Amino acid sequence: MPAGKFTQLSDEFRNQKIFSLVLKYSFPAMVGTFMFTVYNVVDRIFISRVLGNEAIAGVGITFQIFMLFIAVGVMFGIGGATLASLQMGRRNFRSAERILGTMFWIFIYGGVLTCVLGLIFLEPIIRLFGGTELTLPYAKQYFGILLFFMPFDFMAMGTNNIIRSEGNPRFSMWNIAAGCISNIILDYIFILVLGLGVGGAAWATGISKLLSSVLVIWHFTLSHRRTLTLRWKNIRFNKLIFVRMCEIGLSPFLMQGIFALVAIVLNNSLLRYGGDTAITVMTINSTIFMLMAIPNQGIVMGYQPIAGYNYGARLFARTAECLKTAAFFGVVITVLLLGIVQLAAPWAFGALCNYDAELTNSWAYSLRILILGIPFWSFFSITSTFFQATGRPKMTIFLNIFRQVLCVPGLLLLLPLFWGINGIWMALPLADLIAASVTFFLIMPEMRRLQS
Repeated sequence: MPAGKFTQLSDEFRNQKIFSLVLKYSFPAMVGTFMFTVYNVVDRIFISRVLGNEAIAGVGITFQIFMLFIAVGVMFGIGGATLASLQMGRRNFRSAERILGTMFWIFIYGGVLTCVLGLIFLEPIIRLFGGTELTLPYAKQYFGILLFFMPFDFMAMGTNNIIRSEGNPRFSMWNIAAGCISNIILDYIFILVLGLGVGGAAWATGISKLLSSVLVIWHFTLSHRRTLTLRWKNIRFNKLIFVRMCEIGLSPFLMQGIFALVAIVLNNSLLRYGGDTAITVMTINSTIFMLMAIPNQGIVMGYQPIAGYNYGARLFARTAECLKTAAFFGVVITVLLLGIVQLAAPWAFGALCNYDAELTNSWAYSLRILILGIPFWSFFSITSTFFQATGRPKMTIFLNIFRQVLCVPGLLLLLPLFWGINGIWMALPLADLIAASVTFFLIMPEMRRLQS
């Protein structure tokens, strides 16, 4: 690694204004998150318009399954990036490069293992997540193809955090953009021109992930902008690094992984109270929620390397200021988005499905209820990941278990008993309100400690 590049990163994280740093690192992360979301959304748009609502429900089930696999990539991606940030804050870049090599080893071999297990248990997994005779054929076709691209998926997705941590947020953004644009082009060719249907959408997404992973390898080996270098000797299993990655990355793994398990409860409740139509509605609503969550996700990813570096450098006042700035941005932006989508709910819902106007208007109310809690979710996600970013994951794990294991499933089972399917829409925002309240009382003592 060029010494000048490391010195530049060190001076930036230590001396530049926190407000400017959070903006600098969050905006590319927002754009990158937007592109990553488009990876998932663009398939749904093409499929819903060309193949109908049963196909979009099948793909929606598949996406929830992939949340479980993505959780693995997130665990080692965020865990590795946090470790690397802490090591760079201590000016130990050789250790950071060993962490990078271990990450690549995990992504390659973990991706192959995920592919094999997924293919063996393909149909049982889909049925567990709510697949029915109507949606099963679409889900099997889409899921089965994408499994072959899991090593590239892990690599493309899991390295974005460490790329930002080494001071290259723009490359992370452009890498995701390249995959997104190629996905849109290939979706058009495979679905509309060649008529390959759901399988074409899966091939388009998989090839796009392959392209992104090639660009990642190029960056860490040949790019003159890299801070860390991927060296062949470092691509090996390191037990100590692996354990530390798991400790730090366990919280985001639980957040993503438990989300997939909650999806089992959610989908079966939807089938009970609303049938396949309700699953289609939730797929559309969750797509809109994902789009609304983009700025917040960008802030979460953008502020973590800054907080981690300053905490590792024992600049605690700057660490606290970083959290306050990120939380302020996240809540303000999500409140503004909430107001916009509340006004435009019928249009937003109708843009993603083939229902007629009357049916669209009758289901748009579900979107209005579902998104009420997004400002609370924003505060929760930013403040809960602060402990993880500063190398203390146990509190983050506790908070995510509290929300994902206790609040969400409990409310999903309880509220529909009184309000039917409306109780399902109410469960998620209420869970976010409760989780944000608990997080507020836990983060305040930490802020006082850092500022003193």
